[in-house]
Amino acid sequence: MPNSERFFCRPHLINHMFKHFAKAFPVDAIGHAAVNSSVVSDFVQTELGVKVPVEIRKFWNEQGSGYFGERALYFFGDGSKEQPRDSLMSWNGKDFWREIYPSPREGGPVFFAETCFGDQLGFRWEDNQCLYILFCIDTFDAFLISRDGAELFNTILADRMSLLDEARYKSVCGHFGSLPLGMHYAPIVSPMVYGTGELENLCLETPNVHFRTALATFKACQSS
Repeated sequence: MPNSERFFCRPHLINHMFKHFAKAFPVDAIGHAAVNSSVVSDFVQTELGVKVPVEIRKFWNEQGSGYFGERALYFFGDGSKEQPRDSLMSWNGKDFWREIYPSPREGGPVFFAETCFGDQLGFRWEDNQCLYILFCIDTFDAFLISRDGAELFNTILADRMSLLDEARYKSVCGHFGSLPLGMHYAPIVSPMVYGTGELENLCLETPNVHFRTALATFKACQSS
């Protein structure tokens, strides 16, 4: 189970949905697709047992899915069109998730977006309140970043570097160039076994390899 979620400070809210997000994270035309929010919401409700927050449904309706912010962020789609990453349904159905988190109906998160480093942005419900979290696969840390969807888009995601280490991001982009479609920047040696965040310890990996390697490392660390 990931380390306890730590709450980020709440700055002043801005009352305009997605305006500031769109400025910080302009859409990438490659791989972008519209989302049928009803299809995804019905799946989440029926198969995962929880409702989708209204702000996420609005995002899908207005912004769609795919890469944003020069591929710094990826929002999962409905799978109706071929895209570089899994659909939301497929990604949240991966077998490794139940080894990391309980199912959403038991309080676990639904992941709807990820950073170029594979860190997962999701929501979960607690006492009828939606909590937005960031799960860092390379360290198994989880952070509670917001209790409000408007704050998430208007404040936290109004800054492209809010979920990224700026120096690390600029370093990998300068070395590897634009993130290849469907890939993650990932550590060669995991931070869980003292690997660094320096450029020489980073490579390109598929999400499947990235997550399964990180999970295997976490299990080994827990049993040692």
